[in-house]
Amino acid sequence: MKKILFTLIMASFASFVFAQSISNVSSKVIDNNVQISYKVSGLKYYQEISRVDIFVRIGDDDFIGPLKEISGEDMKGKSNGSYSVLWDALKEIPLSDEAFVFDVRLKVADKDRSRKLFVMLVGNDVTPLGIRVGQLGKTSWYFEARGSLLAMNTPTYAYDGNTVIDYEKTGYYEFTGTSGWQAYSAIVGVTQQISWNAFVYAGIGYGVENYVIETNEYDYNSSAPIGTVWTKYEEYSNSGVEIDAGLLYRYKKLLIGAGGTALNFKSFGWSVSLGYSF
Repeated sequence: MKKILFTLIMASFASFVFAQSISNVSSKVIDNNVQISYKVSGLKYYQEISRVDIFVRIGDDDFIGPLKEISGEDMKGKSNGSYSVLWDALKEIPLSDEAFVFDVRLKVADKDRSRKLFVMLVGNDVTPLGIRVGQLGKTSWYFEARGSLLAMNTPTYAYDGNTVIDYEKTGYYEFTGTSGWQAYSAIVGVTQQISWNAFVYAGIGYGVENYVIETNEYDYNSSAPIGTVWTKYEEYSNSGVEIDAGLLYRYKKLLIGAGGTALNFKSFGWSVSLGYSF
């Protein structure tokens, strides 16, 4: 069987614009085949290889190709990385003792980054019940609303740590010992894709965190309560502008999120979320 005795010289040319490149081109003879190796770099997270063609120049002649007798992994859909192929030279060209120069040419396509709707359950330690809806893909939007179990229980009075402020009813009050958070938030914001499966989000809105104490009211003629209301503990209550930010990670259609919230730059909390991308 004839042996390959020609000289191998590697060259590569970027046949496309932007920052993509082919580098580390090398070759070696394996039996009667030529292994051509190269590295692809510079592809964005939303780009993928659609085709790789290899051309050869013998001596001072023009490049011919693309070469047909190429075997190896299918490059369609691949991204940055190191790859190699085998070229069965004896089937495609006559033997020659002239130098061979290889030109590796790459074609790139953008992946589908059309916006996808998502829905997530979200919460933190103060507002554990919430929902986040929006879109993912490039730059998009989201809306988030969270609340506590006592979110609808508006406080009637305020407590300063010593007494209920401006309590003017005829009678008296007693705290029952039951307390909790009357809290809710409403936020709008943007999502930004930073890799194929990772997104950041940031939003701004309004939030309320009232620490409330259940209070029984009595008149002086009866030991039975005549009403039960909620009293806000002023020192531990806060409301105003709320900022929301974090990271979302997509696994197939499952979404997992983690982030933080800052209410009026006075109270801070961590949030977690879990949802689905359509």
